[in-house]
Amino acid sequence: MNPPTPLLARPLAVIDVQITGMHPDKDCIWEVAVLQVDAGSVVARHSWLLRPACALPRTVSRLSGVLPAELDEQPVFAEIAGELSRLLEGRVVVGHNLRVAHAFLRRAFTLAGLSVRYRQLCTVRLARAAWPDLPDYSLEALCERQQIRRFFRHRALPDADAVWQLLSSLLAQVPAELLDVQVQRQLRKAAVPRFLSAERLQALPARPGVYYFYGDNQALLYIGKSRNVRQRVQSHFQNDHNSRRSLQVAQQIREVRVQPTAGELGALLLEAAEVKRLLPLYNRQLRRQRELLTWSLSQSPGGWQLALQAVDAHAPIDSSVGLFRSRRQAQDWLRSQARKYQLCLRLIGLEAGMGACFATQLGGCQGACCGQEPRAAHDARLLAACEQLRTVAWPWPGTVALVERDPEHGLSQWHVLDQWRYLATVDDPALLHSVSQQPSQAFSLDAYHIVLSHLRRCPNTEVVVL
Repeated sequence: MNPPTPLLARPLAVIDVQITGMHPDKDCIWEVAVLQVDAGSVVARHSWLLRPACALPRTVSRLSGVLPAELDEQPVFAEIAGELSRLLEGRVVVGHNLRVAHAFLRRAFTLAGLSVRYRQLCTVRLARAAWPDLPDYSLEALCERQQIRRFFRHRALPDADAVWQLLSSLLAQVPAELLDVQVQRQLRKAAVPRFLSAERLQALPARPGVYYFYGDNQALLYIGKSRNVRQRVQSHFQNDHNSRRSLQVAQQIREVRVQPTAGELGALLLEAAEVKRLLPLYNRQLRRQRELLTWSLSQSPGGWQLALQAVDAHAPIDSSVGLFRSRRQAQDWLRSQARKYQLCLRLIGLEAGMGACFATQLGGCQGACCGQEPRAAHDARLLAACEQLRTVAWPWPGTVALVERDPEHGLSQWHVLDQWRYLATVDDPALLHSVSQQPSQAFSLDAYHIVLSHLRRCPNTEVVVL
């Protein structure tokens, strides 16, 4: 095997990117600078002021000394993207906290219709490996420690110069053996977060399961699931330019733990239950539901009536129409059905008053409220509208276990449910009886959709009636 090429024998591009904020999907680049380095010497300096697609915040303007008006006549990123990509092509791109800059650059290049690939070297990661006990690894703190003089800050070209001087200090002060190991590790695996190793990610199981991301002090950052945990976890860090959340997770993650499952159903149920139980920092969609509402449909002497009520935590939901996370969501759905089926807002309880409703004059109601249409005809359309969201009746008389098997890894699991409520998952069928005797769990909209979808996709699922 040939020895690795020394870093300074490689062509480098030292880069600094100034941004309006930390949301790669919302914020923008407003200044870029690149130093081209050949054989250990800076051979060219390039910088651009850019007109961002979003406003320059006052805090950024104050720190940098750049006024928003100065950017109005500047080019947009797409106009300099081709030239910038040529400057980076074939070079090792060096930056401080480069993952953030790379996230914005990758997104900006994509929007400009370009796919730019380059090897990356982050001076934050090098400094952490070289000086592991420092309290602060910001560019300001490291420059002060290394006595690097800076006349301007928070501007792309002076900051790129500071990064180059910091890299030069690292190369001069750190033993070559340690530095070479860190450099080669970064160049091989640029997508690996700085607190994880490529070996750790490669050791993750390529099987169904739930994964947990932990940060400092065992703080739980995120819970996810996949049919292939290794592949899914690695994809987090290959695509961390997509949002501020994914970028922050990649910056903070210290540890990954995995709970294997027998298949996708077990992974989905466990993920939903664990997110509600543990409330990870960056999970949002599966958080605990504060309120779950449904339309209750009942027949009175005058006709069918709708009433909005909270879903009973433990009662069956067979006679319900729709499951909604808020009163507004429920009413918006019913209004949309009223428009579609020409229902009277007064008769379905969304409008007060007597006699003909206002919509009758506009043709939105066929007049059941004032005798122009038989109430039975109106109610037939109401029942047709409700049928679309009628909740599905639990198909068994009581508690059951849905069986999932993974012959490749020798794992079988029994997912215990009752009235669409997820009770537990066990790996040993001898435990089924004790689990089925547990108190009923609160109704979960996520578990309802997960199980219903699975049964529709897999009608031959093995079921044990308890």
